This record gives sequence, structure tokens and C-alpha cells, in this order.
Amino acid sequence: MGAETQSAVVDRVRAPLLEYLIKYPVLVAILTWIGVTALFVVLNPSVMLQPNIWGNIFRQTALIGPVAIMVAVLMIGGDFDMTVGANYAMSAMAFILIVNQGIPPSVAMLMTLALGGTVGLLNGVLVTATGIHSFIITLGGWFSIRGALLLLFSGSARLESDIAIMQIFSYEFGAGFEALVLWMFLVLLGALYLVHRTSYGNHLYAVGSDRDAARARGIRVTRTRLIAFMLTGMAASFAALMHVARFGSARPVLQTELPLVAIAAAVLGGCALFGGRGSPNAGFFGALTFGTFGAGLVAAGASSAWYQFFVGVVLVGAVVFNRYVDRLRQEKR
Repeated sequence: MGAETQSAVVDRVRAPLLEYLIKYPVLVAILTWIGVTALFVVLNPSVMLQPNIWGNIFRQTALIGPVAIMVAVLMIGGDFDMTVGANYAMSAMAFILIVNQGIPPSVAMLMTLALGGTVGLLNGVLVTATGIHSFIITLGGWFSIRGALLLLFSGSARLESDIAIMQIFSYEFGAGFEALVLWMFLVLLGALYLVHRTSYGNHLYAVGSDRDAARARGIRVTRTRLIAFMLTGMAASFAALMHVARFGSARPVLQTELPLVAIAAAVLGGCALFGGRGSPNAGFFGALTFGTFGAGLVAAGASSAWYQFFVGVVLVGAVVFNRYVDRLRQEKR
């Protein structure tokens, strides 16, 4: 086969693949997840083919999945929230302290969700009122919240007794699958409905694409962004509640890497860094990829430092690939 013929064959195979990736960018995350899974199955088939390992993978994914899903929603609107990790830790600590004071757990759960939503709303107010990029505002919030937690608490907080209502998150169905996995999928379904089946979702895409144009069309840009920030903050608190149900304790340094992991997950799934494109599916499949990689490292007995390396490589690689896809999309117009 000549060089020209080989080139033609490659082009015929590549063209439809790129078409699919342009139309369905979340396929990048799905293919990456399949590749990561295949890698660890080859390295350690005796562990990776057991049902229990997949229960553990989905359990680990569920602890960050709701946050990654809602960060993807926030990024569709063109914003970031770097406080999600600190909000997660603060919410977990707050819930434990409130319950230990004798407050009914159901009330404590509502108070925790309200706390997370308030943090998100405050982020949104500061971003929209000052006009400063959300990355900078929420980065400052990340350091402030984390610093306050370290100043107020010298160690971890732990539930003083078992709480029956937390069984809604920690109930185990078998093979390592717990109820919190179902809650993650409920969050995903709710986010998909919000983004793809409501007028709010249409407004969010418009705001992320061009805020001035969206405002000219009569869309309430500030309101749209504030709702996205508030929901993202509540997702961090919700995930924190599942963490407490799983472990019964929390620390001020909990989920330090979560902001970057959530952004990397969303970008891997096709969310644009500057808004206007993406889906909640992006956050889910990105989080599943990282959850699989983390569990695979444990199964292979490898250093956890590889996880940080993988997140960094994925973030940069996904951004570069998305830029390439954007250029192809513009050439087709």
C-alpha cells in the first residue's frame, strides 16, 4: 500500500471520528475512562474484574461526583468555583458539630445545605458585583475558608454516635455498592433536566456564550449566574454529607484537591473553559475516570502521587484537545 493510499485510509477513519467528537465532546471522557479501565485490568486482572472493586470505584466517584457535575453546570455559564473543596470540608465539619450539639440530624442536614448554598451565593454576589473573574474571587475564598478552618480546628471532628437517617447515604446493596451512588445519579439526572429541559438551561448556555448578547435578549444574566453558584455550593455540602455518612468524621484539610479535580473532570468531558459549551455528563464521566484511576492505583499498589500527576496531565491535555476541536468546529462554519 502506497503512502498516499495509507494517508487516504487514515483520513477516512479520522474524519468521522472527529465529527463524533465535535458533536459529542463527552466521548473524550468516555474513551479515556475505557482506556484507564483497560490499563488497570491488564495490570491487575484478578482485582479489577471483581464486583467489589467496582462498588468501591463508584463509591469513591460518588463522593466527588455531585461536585464535578455542578461545576460542569457552572462552567457552562462561564464561571469557576475554587471554593468547593473548602466548602466541602467546612460543611462536613459543621454538620458534625451541629449534630454533636444535640440538634436533630434532619435539621442539621438542612442547615448544612443552606451553609453550602450561602457560600456559593456569596461567591456569585462578589463575582457579579465586582466584575472580577470568578477564578480570582473564589480562589481567595478557597484560601480564606481553608485558613479559617485550620485556625478554628486543630484536628478532626467525629460523630459521637450513629445517626439512623444517614443510612439513606450509607446503606449497602451488596458488592460494595452503597446508596450514595444512587444519590449521585439523582444529582446527575436533576442537573441534566435543569440544563437540557428548562428555560434556565437555555439561558445558562446563552450567558456562557456571550453575556452582553444574552442581556440584550432580555436574559437576567446576574440571576442566572447566582443560581449556578448557589447550586454548586449546595452540591459541595451535599457531597460532604455523604462523606460524613461514609466515614463518620471530617478534617479541615478534607478534599484539598477537589477544585482542580472537578474542573479537570468537566474539561475532560468537553466543557469549555470560557463557557457556552458542555453538559453535566462531562462532570460525571470525568469524575468516574478519576475514581477508576484512583482505585486502580490502590489495586496496583502504586504511589498515590500518580493520581496528582494524572489529574494534571488530563487537565492540560483536555484543554489542548478542546482548543483543537474548537478550531475544527470554526473551520466547518
